[in-house]
Amino acid sequence: MREADRRRMRRARMAALGLTPTLGSPSSPVSALAVARRLGALQAQDYASGAWSLGLRSGLTLAQVEQAVHDREVVRTWPMRGTIHWVPAEDARWMCELLAAPRSTTLATRFAQLGISEADVELSGRVFEEHLREPMRRPDVAALLVEHGIDPTGQRNYHLIGYHCMSGLLCQGPIIAKQPSFVLMDTWVPHSRNPSREEGLATMAERYVRSHGPVTEKDLAGWLLKPLGLTREALALVDDRILREELDGQTWLTHVDARDVPAGPGGVHLLPQWDEFLLGYKSRDVTLPGEHFVKVVPGRNMVFKPTLVVDGEVAGTWRRVQKREHVVVEVSPFAELSTRRWREVEAAAANYGAFLGTEAEVVRLGPAGGSG
Repeated sequence: MREADRRRMRRARMAALGLTPTLGSPSSPVSALAVARRLGALQAQDYASGAWSLGLRSGLTLAQVEQAVHDREVVRTWPMRGTIHWVPAEDARWMCELLAAPRSTTLATRFAQLGISEADVELSGRVFEEHLREPMRRPDVAALLVEHGIDPTGQRNYHLIGYHCMSGLLCQGPIIAKQPSFVLMDTWVPHSRNPSREEGLATMAERYVRSHGPVTEKDLAGWLLKPLGLTREALALVDDRILREELDGQTWLTHVDARDVPAGPGGVHLLPQWDEFLLGYKSRDVTLPGEHFVKVVPGRNMVFKPTLVVDGEVAGTWRRVQKREHVVVEVSPFAELSTRRWREVEAAAANYGAFLGTEAEVVRLGPAGGSG
């Protein structure tokens, strides 16, 4: 692909993802629900990373994001790909029913390895239905299982909870004493939409293309972790709202209502560890140069580092170091940054500090990892 086309795609994706400019700003924030509705789902397997994904797009602080959870606007659960996402509370149940796979072969194999029987699954479901009418901390859920004769050790607790979240019985509630909590979906979510199968597929396809485009059908298939046949069925349901472009032997999809792409550079962002910017695509070639992949995913195991993004391209990594009075943001660019770019890094770090409710100090590290 020509570099000019790659730059154009990067700018379009940043706009679609709500990153240039953000959907909201600290001076004019938008709701966490608005962000979740637009993106359809946001990666949230790590709570802090997922909260920052919502915060940087909405302009909300961490406290305001957590208030949105208490207000039951958004929930954190397992709607697809066997991993945790933020989703609109009103969509959590049908998304799990349509897209999650609690009876998958992979999960059955893991259950067998852990010694989780069908009887354990059924009994834990009955226990949860009886006792999780209010949010309960994860350690307390484990104690509840022990009380009813179910062994929660060796990741059994995690997998039993995850199974019942994927089935739509449970979802996560608010953080309680620094621990995630779990609660019955029926008692926590104030209103659940109930679209037909076709309406649900159309909703997910349209939200994804509008909030991630330009994308390929394989990107959508990977995001949903569904076969291409189902992906094409979903795209066909919204065909009149999708634009197609042939480029470099590939068909790229963009929504007819795609956000306007700002002219010029896309600025500097400090993106969280698991953000839709990278994990929302099957192929990351447009935004992450191949020679830097191992620097972002050192173990090649889908465990990403937080990324420094310059003009829509990954240009380094960063990490948070919490101090007593402030937060330190250590930034490791892949190449030397100009003075102007460092000023933009400082501004991005200040935004992150404001999200956390503290001051942020930037520590510059050289491209090789030494002090800069």
